[in-house]
Amino acid sequence: MATPPPAFPTLTLDEAKAALSEAIAAFEIPENKERMESAIAGCDPTNPMAKMQVLIPIVQEIQASVMAKYKFEGPGAVMAATMQINMFAPQDPEIANGVRMLAAKLSGN
Repeated sequence: MATPPPAFPTLTLDEAKAALSEAIAAFEIPENKERMESAIAGCDPTNPMAKMQVLIPIVQEIQASVMAKYKFEGPGAVMAATMQINMFAPQDPEIANGVRMLAAKLSGN
């Protein structure tokens, strides 16, 4: 019998803002910034998909420690937290802007 997927908490608007702010700040930590830059430098500049394939696991790893503070842990945790934060974007310009910033990180910008 398959194990059911983990249940994740539901973020409030304030928690989503705080988590997003911390997630963005995590990319500015020098060692995280260096990891991202090194990964991008090793990619074929003519193949944007290759860049994303390299960056997605790094981005998820960086975000995992942030999201764990909000009780998002285990398989699918970063994606679940990201989806919840995204749900606030239409009603909150601050979150919408932050979500765009995170999306840019995924594409190496």
